[in-house]
Amino acid sequence: MSQSHSAPGGSVELDANGLPLGFLLPPGERRVTRFEVRDDGIAVITLDRPEKLNAFDERMIREMRALIWQASFDDAIRVLVITGAGRAFCSGRDINGLDYENNLPTQQYRAYVRANHELFDDMEALEKPIVAAVNGIAAGGGTEMAIASDFRIIAQSASFLLPENQLGVLPASGACSRLIQMIGIGRLKEMVLAALPIDAQRAYDIGLATRVAPDATFMDEVFAFCRILLQRAPLAMGMAKHIINTCQNVDTETGRILERLGQSILIGTADNHEGMTAFREKRPPHFTNR
Repeated sequence: MSQSHSAPGGSVELDANGLPLGFLLPPGERRVTRFEVRDDGIAVITLDRPEKLNAFDERMIREMRALIWQASFDDAIRVLVITGAGRAFCSGRDINGLDYENNLPTQQYRAYVRANHELFDDMEALEKPIVAAVNGIAAGGGTEMAIASDFRIIAQSASFLLPENQLGVLPASGACSRLIQMIGIGRLKEMVLAALPIDAQRAYDIGLATRVAPDATFMDEVFAFCRILLQRAPLAMGMAKHIINTCQNVDTETGRILERLGQSILIGTADNHEGMTAFREKRPPHFTNR
């Protein structure tokens, strides 16, 4: 990404790979994340502050937003995995950042933390599946990052925790709003009011975790699940993700309208034609994201 050029007409600046620069950062400017795009279409973001249990700061938020942007426009990326370096997934907001933001006037505080919220909104809006590979503790904002993902595969020894009550506050970056429909009001209150940790098996039992995997084979099982997603129709997954997320916040009649609108677009795609043809011919489909 060291060189850039303009798209025809000169209004959009592109990087050396033809991606719109937007939020992109040159790889050399990434300091707290690692990024790998594998040959099979799976990309991996590794949160890389192991000495801080991958607590996120302003820098990590910026780097992650840049990588989500890249994933949106890079056709080589079909599935995105987020995991942590070392023994933690993500321990939440860096306490040093909290010291700063908590002393801002209220209106500036709301503006400052919106960037954090927008990262998680970016994750929800990405029209490609995101798998949170929860390899260790996911605390506070780390839990909120995981629930902004589409799937949560958790290592047997990992756990979720919302400890904000012990600081005299509440988890305010999506835990209350996203988790209430995911696990129910009673279980959410257990996590928020009692601030009790949720181990891997209980996380699976209450619907917080998609799958639980043994520590020894954890990433192998993450990638095995990702390979299942690679076999599915990309446009249909992206459309379904938007509609499912939106249907959490609308009435059922509006939801059915959204379903019909989404389907009316998908039936005209080459992937729909290929899926129908493959079904009739009793063979696996070969989707092309078109």
